[in-house]
Amino acid sequence: MVFRALGRSVSAVVMILIVTAAGFAQVPSSQHVILVVDENSSFSEVMADMPWLVAQGDANGYAANFKSDNGGSLLDYLWLASGSCESAANCALPPGTHDFNCNGNDCYYPNTDQSDPITDDNIFRELNNRGISWKVYAQSYALAGGTVTTPDNANGTYYYRRHNGATWYSDILSNVDGSANNIVDLSQLSIDLANGALPRYVIIVPDGNHDAHDCPVGMNDCTVDQKLVAADAFLSSTLGPILNTRDFQPGGDGIILVTFDECAGGTDKGCGAAVYTGVIGPKVIPHTVSNVLYKHENTLRTMLDALQITTYPGAAATVADMSDFFVAETNKPQVFISSPTNGASVSSPFVLEASAIPGSGHTISGWYVYVDGTPVYHTGAVSSIDPSLTISKGTHTVMARAWDTSGAYGDQTISVTVTAPKPMVVIYTPVTNTTAGSPVNVIASASPSPGSTISGWWIYVDGVGAYNGGPQTTINADVTMSLGPHTVLVRAWDKSGAHGDQTLSLMVAAQPAIAVSVPLTGANVLSPINIQASAVPSPGHNITGWVIYLDEVAVYHAGAVTSINANITASKEAHTVLVRAWDSSGAFGSQTLSLQVQTVAVNIGVPLNGAAVDSPVNIQATAVSAHTITGWVIYVDGVDSFTQNNVNSINANLAINPGTHSVMVRAWDSTGSFGDQTIRIVVQ
Repeated sequence: MVFRALGRSVSAVVMILIVTAAGFAQVPSSQHVILVVDENSSFSEVMADMPWLVAQGDANGYAANFKSDNGGSLLDYLWLASGSCESAANCALPPGTHDFNCNGNDCYYPNTDQSDPITDDNIFRELNNRGISWKVYAQSYALAGGTVTTPDNANGTYYYRRHNGATWYSDILSNVDGSANNIVDLSQLSIDLANGALPRYVIIVPDGNHDAHDCPVGMNDCTVDQKLVAADAFLSSTLGPILNTRDFQPGGDGIILVTFDECAGGTDKGCGAAVYTGVIGPKVIPHTVSNVLYKHENTLRTMLDALQITTYPGAAATVADMSDFFVAETNKPQVFISSPTNGASVSSPFVLEASAIPGSGHTISGWYVYVDGTPVYHTGAVSSIDPSLTISKGTHTVMARAWDTSGAYGDQTISVTVTAPKPMVVIYTPVTNTTAGSPVNVIASASPSPGSTISGWWIYVDGVGAYNGGPQTTINADVTMSLGPHTVLVRAWDKSGAHGDQTLSLMVAAQPAIAVSVPLTGANVLSPINIQASAVPSPGHNITGWVIYLDEVAVYHAGAVTSINANITASKEAHTVLVRAWDSSGAFGSQTLSLQVQTVAVNIGVPLNGAAVDSPVNIQATAVSAHTITGWVIYVDGVDSFTQNNVNSINANLAINPGTHSVMVRAWDSTGSFGDQTIRIVVQ
């Protein structure tokens, strides 16, 4: 993964502090860590005017000596993400961090309105590096515009980008590992909760009406008390359903941290920088009141430790975590089930992914997995497991248990509901929580349940059928939608009668509708990259111009045409390509692609990554190169399982045993260069 300095020379100073399990054992590992940040309120004001939050803190724990780092909202949000204010003018920069011209409102290059992306290490990068799921749920995000660069108060909303710290980091701005898609509207939170799909790390960003920054909805003038009452009501209604989930009930390990950026009106003056910070969860020692001096970097360290991340950005590397809130763990293995999530619905067989950290001074010596109390899998001295489990339909309790060489064991238990196999749907465009013009171009693929074929498609807009298609594995549909927010459900049926679907939240605006037909996002491609796109202007207007950006640099321009066929030269690596068209109203529409440039571009068309399939497994792939394709190999779990020569595409049927498998398809050209693509499949 490559991060550019974007116009500055950033020294390669990286402080990595590696600690053993014993070093962070008092902050319990957690499957769900949730952060909420409210605004501009002192410790005493919160204690007086936020009864729900104070009651939670009294029952669980709160910090009575917590100080904010800076006056100026954004600076404190950055401390919570990268352990620095990222501004030499506003703080002494901790080791490994740099000056990105940040202040309380933004991070812009001096004397410009151009964002200065922060390339320092941060919690979002560390989560991505470890494959840990995360989302930022931001209130009013979709109405404001729903992009990572949507500014404060866009479209008349009370959404503040400066209260959404994630949006200032290069990882998110460049959509590294799809990071931009992890910033979603708050409305998605209830959907994810209902589906048992809450990520492991969550930030909830209230808008200004609900975080004590501004007056409550409908009020132009108000008191501090009224602001805090509205903020408290938001916390109660938003966090209440989360606290009712299994991970936040007795026996669970969820952690919620509620804090405030600073204590008074954007300055910290007159209040000693003291803010209220509540620590809530079943592993918090009840009624804890900590008088230890803590700051936002301590919160960052605590969240990282709870997520088992031992690379600490900025000042988090040199401060203590907030371990005095938690019951001390005994010196036994810690077990973490990363997939599926607790409460998830799965098809059988499914893959259980778990890892373990031994007690201090020991190593993992063995594993068992129990389903409803019956052992179904065991293995030896490995630190992680990924068995494929075949379980009957219904709801089951699954426990993963690991022993270490001391003889002690640790375990984690989840509940899963096994459903009948159903088609898997993948949507390539549009991306959820984005803004688009009408008609909206929808491109999607589906993989049927094992032994079946796709029989039909529907697209529903706000519950009303807007498109239907026949027995094809891929659709490319233009769907007319009215201006405003919409819920779009894309559903595919197969001949078994089962269906699978994906749901999007979209904002449709009066702007050009962009459709990119070639290439699909996520594809492997050659350089120059051939990009074919078309645009429909907003009603009553004409397309006036085009620009294609390669990694945020404009590399192609076109004029008043409704379609383009461009060839863009790009280096051999991952790239973000943004295709944008303007119309005579001055509005523009865009599509963003994540592409990998290879010397030999291999793309697997069938099966989809993650699909459940029957044996023999049909594998279809294509390869392109500037030279002749001379050979192919398919590797199943690293074993050479198929070869073919001198063709540009393959259609192979491989006998593969039931279970979960890694399939890599590789092609060579006449120069000896090769390219490949890897997918993971579950064979029934």
